[in-house]
Amino acid sequence: QLYNFLRFCEMLVKGPCKVKTIHLLTSCDEGSGRSQQISGLEEIQQSLRNYGVTLDIAFSSSIHDREIRFNNGWMIKIGRGLDYFKKPQGRFSIGYCDFDLRPCHETTVDVFHMKHTKKM
Repeated sequence: QLYNFLRFCEMLVKGPCKVKTIHLLTSCDEGSGRSQQISGLEEIQQSLRNYGVTLDIAFSSSIHDREIRFNNGWMIKIGRGLDYFKKPQGRFSIGYCDFDLRPCHETTVDVFHMKHTKKM
């Protein structure tokens, strides 16, 4: 999951719009995975700083839906989160390096603007 988030951050940094802040709300891994998750997120956070982007990280024990919110009011909800690519057939298969060429798992993606939603 960390690599999927890292790839998403790379896409934002390369994109035409200047991203200033990313707010990440995620669940905390359990057991030994927790320290690896935190150190990985801290490394991504530091790396983003080099590009002038602030990564705010918050943990929740109750979230289920995966969503990405942008400061311009747009929100994306992805049923599978960012883990929607299928594994390539092998290390030397087309799509191993270029994710644009990988098949995807079936999922839903909802895109909407916050002004059209109600808080409950």
